[in-house]
Parts: sequence; C-alpha cells; structure tokens
Amino acid sequence: MKKYALRIQLFSLIAILTTCLSHPVSAADFTELPEPRWTITVPDHTSTTNFDKNDYFLGKKYLPIVSDHNGFRTGYMLQYYQPGGKSKPTYKMMAFDDTTGKQKWIRNSPHAYNAFDMDHNGNLYYVEQVKIEKKNFSKLVALDSNNKQRWVKTLAYNFNWYVLDDGRIATIDTIQNKSHLVLYSAEGKQLLNREYDGVIRHIQGNYVGSVNYIGATTILDIYSISANKKIATAKLPQDYFSYIHADFDVLSGGTLLVPVFDAKTGMETLYGYAPDGKKKWSRIMPTPEPDHKDRLFMSIGNHYLVQDKNMLTVYDTNNKLVATRTFDDLPDQYTLQLLGNQSIAFGGVESKGSWFDFEKPSKAVFYVVDSRTLKTQTSLILEEARFAERNIRFLNANTFYLDMSTSLAKYELK
Repeated sequence: MKKYALRIQLFSLIAILTTCLSHPVSAADFTELPEPRWTITVPDHTSTTNFDKNDYFLGKKYLPIVSDHNGFRTGYMLQYYQPGGKSKPTYKMMAFDDTTGKQKWIRNSPHAYNAFDMDHNGNLYYVEQVKIEKKNFSKLVALDSNNKQRWVKTLAYNFNWYVLDDGRIATIDTIQNKSHLVLYSAEGKQLLNREYDGVIRHIQGNYVGSVNYIGATTILDIYSISANKKIATAKLPQDYFSYIHADFDVLSGGTLLVPVFDAKTGMETLYGYAPDGKKKWSRIMPTPEPDHKDRLFMSIGNHYLVQDKNMLTVYDTNNKLVATRTFDDLPDQYTLQLLGNQSIAFGGVESKGSWFDFEKPSKAVFYVVDSRTLKTQTSLILEEARFAERNIRFLNANTFYLDMSTSLAKYELK
C-alpha cells in the first residue's frame, strides 16, 4: 500500500510539473471578450479623436490617458463636435471617473482648433489667445484632474508649444534658421532659455535635436542641455524626416540612439552614443513598413526594442542581445504599445478590407509581454473581433479600452 500510495504521489507530482512547464502559471489566456466594466457613449454629432500635434516632440499618445492622484483614477477623452450647417466644429476635453465611467467634467476648447494637450501622467493643458495692451499673447493654462487651474503662463503669440513625454513643456520660436527654446517643468517652473542653430525637431531627456537644410543634405545636430554643447551630428537625405520614429531616442542611462537613413542603399543604421558624444556601437535596422507598425525601435528604460514585422528583439545599452521572440500567430495589421517601462502590448487584427469596416468580424491576437524578457503576461485571442487594431488601447496586462469613435468602453481581463 505504501508503494502504491507513493506511486500515486509521484504521478500527481509529474502531472503538476508538466502542466506548469507547458503553460506558465504567470500567463493568462483569454479567448472571449468580457462584458465591459462600463461604456461611455458620446453625444450626437460628436466623435472621439486623438492628439494630432507634432509627433517629433510628443511620441505616441494613446487615449484615454489615465492619471492616478492620491488613489483616485481619472481618465481623459478628447472629443470632436461637428454640428454641421453654419455652426463651427469644436474640440472638447472630457474627464471621467475611471472606476465607474461617469463624467467628472467637460471643457470646451476656447478656439475652433484643438487647444488641448497633456502628458502621459495626465497633466492637462490648454492655450487661449488674449490681448494685453492691444497686443496678442498666448495664455498657457495648466489644469488638475478636477478642472482647477494649477498655473498660468503668458507667452509670445504663437502656436509652437509642446508637451513632452516626460511632462516638460517646450515653447519654440524659429526665426531665420534660429530656434529660441524655453523649457518649463510640469509645475510651471522655467528650466531653460536658450537659442539653437537650425529648426528644432525633437527634444528628449537631456538632448535637443535641430536640423539645417544644406544643399542636398539635411544635417541633424544633437546638443546636450546640461553640457550646453553639440555632441553628435548625422547626415540625412534632402528634406528628410521619418514617419516611423523621431530623430533620436534616449535610454534611461543616457545612451543616445540616432537612426541614420542612407537614400542610396535604402538602409537605416542605428548608432549608439555615450552621453559625452562618443560613438559606442551601430546596428543595421529592418526595412520599414509604415502600414504595419508605428516605429521600428523604441527605448525601454535602459534597454531598447527593435520590431521586425512579427519579431521583437530587446538589446541593452551596450547593444548586447537580451531577448528575442517571434509571434507566429499574429494577423497582418500590427500595433505596438509601450505600457510604462515594464510591459509591451503587441498584436493585431486581420485586415477588414476597408478603413470604414472596422466592426466587421475578424481574428484578433494581442499579447502583453514583459518588456525585458518578452514572456507573456496576458494574451487575448478572439476569432470574431468587431474592432480594428487602432481601436484598442491597453493600460496594463489586465485592462484595456475600445475606442469606437462614438463610444469608449473599459474591459478587465480576470
């Protein structure tokens, strides 16, 4: 009996181990769309929309953006109201309770264009034009999650203000190939007031990038803010800029990533520079396919990720391989979303055939993976998804939103 009992225990242990090895307990697979936690339906003649300001300064922002202040989660939805007739269309910013989906407040843009912008932490801003002593000025207003004014800055009359990924605000005036840059903190404190040669196209971390158009060449100069000097230069084709990524990216340890495109070969090379401008390494990049992806590489903390079709690869600051993974079951329309520095949402939806047929049923496959190891945290595999890849926005491994233009719904995987 003892031998028999021991044999049963051994078989049970083997079965448990086999199950754990073949299907990691840390990953959760979902094959059905759950009921939404809540749904917000926008009013008539209104649709949801995204920020459309300069992507060089902003990177990719997926709405809704959700802030967490003192344990209270507030979501933000940008709306476009187009009544028709002689009435002018307007933009509206709506804040809602992310737990219940109930509206907290809504604010109209003071102008017909979109006067709003915000950072990834939910710090919201808008600009309005004012007259002071018969002169035109721009008034930049910072709001909190309760629609209360945090601070106000009176700026020169222009539209060249940008909210950066890290929460800083940049105002840029370019005259005769000279760019005057002023940087403010999220609290409204002036951090920098400096002039640069050329046209500023990107600001990130401790670096400012400006371009000069010289003959058949675009010269990209990258400056260190703290050292106040030029540390890197790249030669690009005439009037060149990329629709896939910004002019450079920055790792948390200070390594500068600069992609350089060669028009003759059609190849792009990624160069890594130390903070002092010393070249560390280079890597040939995959051939871009703009219809299938947002960008070919992105910084993730002190690592960087490269996407080549359905394959993701992670490298460290010294260009050493950390992890690689091929996702064989993805449909042909990919989307890549960085969820903080810990997770990545990667997946897609089979082509619907038309932009307007996004509710036509088709297969959708999405993985939320660890940004370092690329191991699955959550997977969502639907045979009949009634949305396109552009409609889904992951907040984390267990929460995502479907923005269907006329409605916004929150889903929780558990």
